[in-house]
Amino acid sequence: MKLRPINSISVKLGTLLFTIFFILIISIVSILYMFFVNFYTQDTIDELIQRSQAYAEVLSNHYDEALINHAGLIESTSSKMILVVNNNGDILAASEKIKQLPADYLNEVITHGYEGHGPTIASDWKNEDFFVTESYIKHDNETIGKVLMFSPTDLVRQVVTFLQKISIFIGIIALIISAFLIYITSNKVVQPLLKIMRVTKLLSEGNHNWKLNTKGSDEIAVLSHSINQMSNKIQNYEQQRTQLFVDISHELRTPLTYFKGYVEILLNGEAKSEEDKVKYLTLLYKQSGRLQRLIQDLFDLSTMEQKGFTLQETQISLETVMINALDLIGPSIEQKEIELHVQLSPFPIYILGDEYRLQQVIINLLENAKKYSSAGGVIKVLTYKDNNNCIIEVIDYGIGIPKKDIHRIWERLYRVDKSRSRETGGSGLGLTICKRIIELHGGQIIVESEEGKGSTFKIILPILEGMKGGD
Repeated sequence: MKLRPINSISVKLGTLLFTIFFILIISIVSILYMFFVNFYTQDTIDELIQRSQAYAEVLSNHYDEALINHAGLIESTSSKMILVVNNNGDILAASEKIKQLPADYLNEVITHGYEGHGPTIASDWKNEDFFVTESYIKHDNETIGKVLMFSPTDLVRQVVTFLQKISIFIGIIALIISAFLIYITSNKVVQPLLKIMRVTKLLSEGNHNWKLNTKGSDEIAVLSHSINQMSNKIQNYEQQRTQLFVDISHELRTPLTYFKGYVEILLNGEAKSEEDKVKYLTLLYKQSGRLQRLIQDLFDLSTMEQKGFTLQETQISLETVMINALDLIGPSIEQKEIELHVQLSPFPIYILGDEYRLQQVIINLLENAKKYSSAGGVIKVLTYKDNNNCIIEVIDYGIGIPKKDIHRIWERLYRVDKSRSRETGGSGLGLTICKRIIELHGGQIIVESEEGKGSTFKIILPILEGMKGGD
């Protein structure tokens, strides 16, 4: 197995799991240790006190040699041991195991009790070999001896040693498990992450040909799928940006070429008459207007696509928006000898919107309708209410839009008929701007068209609550 650097994710994860697992086990062992030691020690001492008190009470009532010897015989069959002494410290009865203990130890225990230390003489299992308790034998309220009970402490030490060994064993197991987890995470998590890191680095360098494996449904697969999607979007964006630069360059080159040609004619004196000079100056003026519209449309679109862009929304009358827009565009439509039929809703309709931007949409749609309608044609404008929405329709009976192009008309600088669009001076950004403005108003714009029969652009906007007018 290839070793991983200490700062790798697999090592960090394995170390974290080992630490958590080890702390958890140590905590459990410590709790068991404390519970067992405290419980067992106290329970043993309580039992010794009860037994010593019981024997002392019996001997206080019936103090004779036979009964004393009988007490020693009873405890000889249990793990507990008994020692009965008189006031002089002489041993009257004792378990067989007691007799095997050193005399110095027994003298110390017997003397310790007479110094008045209470019923418990020895309870330190770490440093003592026995738990020891005592109870006094009394006759006519005078102490005539005492009963001492013993219980070995080696069982506690054995359990503590066992728990210590268990802790060491569990620590080793935790270390092995952590090493195994490092290996698993290295293959299942770290390797895919390293591949993701390499691919994202390639993406940052502009190489979008690499794709990640998206098999499975875990977080790595989801992340890989998201990165693949991001790569595709970046690739599409790069292609669109390149195409946009090409299109903008072409759009700028056309009027500038005209500019250069017309200016050269004027500078070279080829325009002899005043009529020719006016003609070329008029053409220069038209091309400058086209260039100005292109730059303004690019600026508007760029502004609206910024995150911080907001509409200047107020409560406005739809009728006012329509009348102002028609006043601006109407004369140019009439100049082309196209009939403009307007049918506005008879009921007042109010919306929350940016009046300038909405007028911009209406003018753009009417400009398009005018461009693609012939002299003597008809353009219709309708407004009406549909439930909680208001509808604006701009209908023309011009050349229409082919089915293959209808879904692309909202793209930047896209033209159905490029040569005709350039002749009519369009920037190719008008419909993109219209769609963006309507979406910012919480509405939608849709188109229905049939080639050779015309197009209908329908705008749907929400009516301002509380200002819905009549039906």
